Parts: sequence; C-alpha cells; structure tokens
Amino acid sequence: MKWFINHKIIEDQDGYIVELYLDQQLSEFAKEFLETHKKDTGSFEKYVSDYIKEKIPNVKVKTVKIMLGSLLLTSIPFSSIHAETSSIANTNQVQNQTFAPYTVQSGDTLFGISRKFDTTVDQLKSINGLTSNLIYKGQLLKIPNMQPTIYIVQKEDTLFKISKQYNVSLEQLKAVNGLTGDALYIGQTLTIPNGDITVPVSVLPNVVLNVGARGEDVKKIQKALNDLGYSLSPDGIYGSRTKAAILDFQKQHAALTNDGVYGPKTKEYLQQTLLNNKDAIISNPRDVLVLVNKNNRLPSTYIPENVVVPNVSFSFKDYNPKKLMRQDGASALEEMFEQTKQENITLYAVSGYRSYDRQKAIFASNVEKYGMEIANQFSAKPGESEHQTGLAMDITSATANFKLTEYFGATKEGKWVKENAHKFGFIIRYEKGKEHITRYQYEPWHLRYIGKDAAKEITNQNITLEEYLGKK
Repeated sequence: MKWFINHKIIEDQDGYIVELYLDQQLSEFAKEFLETHKKDTGSFEKYVSDYIKEKIPNVKVKTVKIMLGSLLLTSIPFSSIHAETSSIANTNQVQNQTFAPYTVQSGDTLFGISRKFDTTVDQLKSINGLTSNLIYKGQLLKIPNMQPTIYIVQKEDTLFKISKQYNVSLEQLKAVNGLTGDALYIGQTLTIPNGDITVPVSVLPNVVLNVGARGEDVKKIQKALNDLGYSLSPDGIYGSRTKAAILDFQKQHAALTNDGVYGPKTKEYLQQTLLNNKDAIISNPRDVLVLVNKNNRLPSTYIPENVVVPNVSFSFKDYNPKKLMRQDGASALEEMFEQTKQENITLYAVSGYRSYDRQKAIFASNVEKYGMEIANQFSAKPGESEHQTGLAMDITSATANFKLTEYFGATKEGKWVKENAHKFGFIIRYEKGKEHITRYQYEPWHLRYIGKDAAKEITNQNITLEEYLGKK
C-alpha cells in the first residue's frame, strides 16, 4: 500500500521539518500501524527515507512528522528515525483534546503564547511536535482547550438548566447550535461556548445614548455591533467610533433616523438583525456541499479537519495558514493544476483556509473603510465566508498580475478554469449575472470544491450552488 499521499516542508533554523501525510485509509488503525512499523525499524526507516529522497532530494531534513490529516501522530529526528519516541504514547491524549489554531505573530515566543492561553511550553511543544523552543512568524500552532465544551443531553435536561450549569445564555446556546426552539432530545450533542462570544439580544438597553455616554449599557451595544461585523473596543465609552458604527447601521434601515444616537427604535432594529443572524447558523459544516452565504453562517468555533497544504504553485513563498485546504479539496486542486501544466496553462493559488477570527478582522477593516453596506457586497462577514470551510481557494495568474481581479476571467487561464474546473469538482462560486442570487459581485478567481458530480451538474445547467440545493 502507498503509505504517504502528500507532504509539507517547513523551514526551521538549522534545517527543515517535513510532515508526511498518511493515507486516510489508515485512519482506523493509525496507532497500530505506527507501532508495528516502528518495531520493524528497517522497513519503516527505509520507506520514510526513500520517500524523502524521491520527493524532496537535496533538502536538509531535521525532523519528520507523521500526520493523519491535521492530526500529528509522531515527531522524530530524521537522523535517528528508528529511535523510540514518546509521541505515539501521547496519541490518545492528542486525539481527546480540543484545539484552536493560532498564527505566530512577530515577537511571539513559546513562553509568551503559553502565558497568553494558560498552558505550558512543554504542552505546546508536545501538541505541535516541536523539538525546540524555536517558532517563526506565520507558523500555525495548535492551542489546547480553546474550543468549546461538548455536552451530551441527559434525561430531564433543559436548555435553561444547561445554560445555568455552564453560565451561558439561552441565546448563546441556541446561536452556537443552530437551534430555533427550546426542544432537546436525549443523546443530542450540544456545543457549549466559552466566554462572552456574543451579547444576548434581551439585554440590549432601552435607553437613549449619545457621544459621551459611559457604562455597561454602552458596552452591551458595542458587543452587539461587533457581532454584526463592526470592530469596536468594548470599553463602555460612547466615542466617535461607536457613533460612526451606529450611524452606519442606521443608514441601512429606512425607518431609522441617521443621527448616530442609540435609542429605542435603533435598539429594535439592532435586536431583530441579531436574531436574524443567529437563526441562520449551519448545523452541517463538514458536508462537502455545505451552503455558506449571507443566510447560512458557520459557527464561530468551526475549524475544518484534515487540512493540508496542496502541492501546487502559490503566488507567495513563505508558509501562511491561507495555504491550507481540506484534504479532499487539496487533492482535487493538485489534480487540476497538474492538468493545466499539460495544457501550457499556469495557475497560482492565493488564499485558501481563513479562520473565523481572521475573517472578522478582514471584514471589520473593510467596514471601517467603506461602511457595512458596501463592504458586504465584496467581503463576507465572519461565519459567512466559504474560506472557513477549507473547501475554497482563490487563484490567479501572471497575466492577471497575480491579483484577484475580474480581469482574471478574461485571461486564457481564467477562461480555461471556467471551462474545466468542474471536471475536478470545482465551481466558480460567484458567477457573472448571478449576483442577485449569490449576493456577491462576480469573482472569477474564487473556486469552491463540491465534488465532481455536483460541479458537473451546476456547470452544465449554469446555476448557482443555492439553486442546486433548492435554497435560492
């Protein structure tokens, strides 16, 4: 059997780290597989060595990590690849923990990150397969215990009882789990959010507030506005930025007076907008056909599994989390890029996976520049971006000057993509002439993986994913 189906190279201080990705067919017995082949050191060492020599010759390999999708199974020095390691013994611990991604920033240290997220340096090194304290800007780390708690509904449980137990609001529980009512059933899996991720709509103040106001009422309004995509510091001070956000919100509703003053009428519309947003949270984010748009939002806690860096040309060299893509989409992208080479077409990948928090920062920046209404015509709110699924990839070409521009659709590369992407399971998600359905401008560079059968049908009928799923 072919053991490794892909690899990733990460530059380190005095060499390179190579991640080798096991075939997914080994997922059910990954631990046994590794234990067996590490005992048979000759076989295991030779296979790893031969793979590296064939695929990445002339690279000074320092460490080899054996991966199953995004799960690290073991990390071993390449110079002593047959040596015993404690990584295997920790596999069950890693599998049972929950993580959130963290991108290393300039000036970060492992010690600083451990203090920030209330963990230890040793735990960070174990979880991420690090053999030293060295980290680099842009590196993606797993942070333990950052995702919410998972709770299995028991007999006589109610939403109210669970909300009290975990000190969260009913609105938070419903929003995160996509619930439209209070009904529960025994055995149901609920996500329990950590921290104050949103403001309950019921606590929005019924007062009049303007510039200069201070206190908890102002803080609640600021948190509610941030839930909608604005970027305010919830400091409880009604300053010029809070007024500008209120004013921008008011401009989107004809019934509101555009004066930047928060009052009962603004509260009513703000409350309704928040409720409408919460009603649309997706319950099947892992489905390859998941519909993500302005009416269907991904949970803020969702992180795709089995993400890898596809072995294709990118428009930039250094590692960045936006190179990541779900394994099924990455394999299809590799297949498509390989075909383009045979037809003298050169494409470059630009941007794949994007976390909820990263999308939140991008959208808030666009709102700051253009206002909510204009920003939402070309930029997705957090949770509404397909990039969070790990199934989307933006592409470009040299003829488009390596930019994400409508002009790409008129290039020979863009025309090839339009005619052939469906053969590999991709669609151009935001087509020209379909803006009234997708509610986004034409984006010939934005590819979404949905599988070959669905992509073929959508392309042949010249319809959108919304129309295909009957959710126009």
